[in-house]
Formats: sequence, structure tokens, C-alpha cells
Amino acid sequence: MHLWLPIKNFISGNPGIVAIVGLVATISGIVLAVFFYKLSRPPRLLAYATRTFRVLPRARIKLQGLQITYYGFPVESLSVTRLAVWNAGSESIRRSDLPASDRPVIYGGGGMTIFETTVIETSAAANNVGLTLVDHPIVGSAIGFDFLDPGDGAVFSVVHDGNKLTDIRLNGEIIGGRIWRTVAHGERPTEGGSQQWDGVSSWQRISAWQRPQSGRFQSRIGAYAAMVMLLLCGFVLVLASQWGVGLLLIVIGLIVPSGVLLVSRRVYPPLRLKSFDENLGG
Repeated sequence: MHLWLPIKNFISGNPGIVAIVGLVATISGIVLAVFFYKLSRPPRLLAYATRTFRVLPRARIKLQGLQITYYGFPVESLSVTRLAVWNAGSESIRRSDLPASDRPVIYGGGGMTIFETTVIETSAAANNVGLTLVDHPIVGSAIGFDFLDPGDGAVFSVVHDGNKLTDIRLNGEIIGGRIWRTVAHGERPTEGGSQQWDGVSSWQRISAWQRPQSGRFQSRIGAYAAMVMLLLCGFVLVLASQWGVGLLLIVIGLIVPSGVLLVSRRVYPPLRLKSFDENLGG
């Protein structure tokens, strides 16, 4: 009883502080819920993400006598997709965890044609990541490796004639786990104007800030900018004696951007797979 009276008096005398504490607790609960949800992922989880660059958009005007080929094969459009695959679980995935009848396979959806699939980066040479052409149960390139410890992975380059974000996919099974496509695939370079990639020389004339950046880069820059702005506004309001709103902005500026950075670490490939974030041609 003696403890409740001071608390009751404090609450009745400081409604602003109580409201701020309640809001902070709500925001913190949401951030923690997302965090623990990400931690509850299966022990064996093979995640993948894609970035697609349109080298040659599908032609709107066709000229007689003009033909574009890729290694002698006529093409009307050409794209390059960076596909990253990594162990996002908490246990190692070994070759014996890949069922022989349904291994992870890189393939194209919607009747598109894949011209070439290559490994351009691995997290460790000991993983011994490789590709094998298969035609069952689907036509594509099966991924093989000796093992992938948590955080290990590889980046593949897929040359194809597709145009959609979801043209390049990964299908298959993991014994005791699953394959998961992350939200990192929801991005693509801007197509209009000078930002479209049409060769190394044109690409090099574009400044680094004009070039299409990876979603990881965009989310982190946005989170840091929001953090700086909210903290600055919060401190200004505190100095102006509006400490209630100022304190609220400071707390939000610390919690929300931190949550965005935490989520971006979960849905994007490990930072050591650097080629996924690099732009095509530079």
C-alpha cells in the first residue's frame, strides 16, 4: 500500500511522462517481437535474394537487318541477375542434407531462357560450391556444396532474357529445413533516363549516387538519416523546454532505425558476400 501511493501520485502528476513510457514500451515490444520472430527461424534455412539489371530492355522498335546475339544466340532482351544464396539458419547444411531427387536448383520462370549461370563469389573456398546442369524435376542449374556453416553462402550471376523481378528462382528441398526467398528481391535499377546501364563507358559517367544501389544500402542510409533527424529534433525540443515531445523523438530515433537495421541484417546476404551489393559494371 505504501508503495502504491507514491506511484499513483507520480502517475497523476506526470501524465506526459506516463504517455511517453507507454508509447516507448509499445514500440519496444514491436521491435522485440520482430527480433524474436527472426530468431525462431528453422535451424536449417537456405535463404536467397536477387538483384536484376536490365542490360538490353525488350525492344519497342524492331529494325529489319538488326540482330543482337549472345554467344551467337539471337536475343530480344537481356538481363543479368545477381542471386545470393546463404545459410540463414543456426545449423550447418551439408551435402548429405540435399536430397538427390530434389536439390536446390536455379531456374527461370515464365518460359524465359537462361543463357549462362556462373559462381562469382563464395564465402569460403572450403565450401566447394559448384553448379550442375539438370533437367529433372525442372530444367536449371543445381547448386552443390560440401557444407555451409551459418552465414556461409555464394553469389551467382545469371544471364537471361527475362524482365520481371521474380524471373530467377531457387527451387528444391533441404532435409530438416526449407528454402526461403527474402524480401531483398524487391528491387531493381531505375530504367528511365541516363541511369539505365548501356555499357561500361556510359555507366562510368554516372556518379555513384545516381547509380541504382542495393536495397541494403538504401535501407541503411534511410535508417541513419532518420536517426540523425529524429535525434536532432529531439534535442532541439528539449533545449526549448518541450522535454516531453523531445524525449519521445529521441527514444523513437534510437529504437525505430535500430529495428530497421536489425531486419536488414536478416533479409540480406552476409556482408562478406560483397558482389551482391556491387552494381553491374562498377
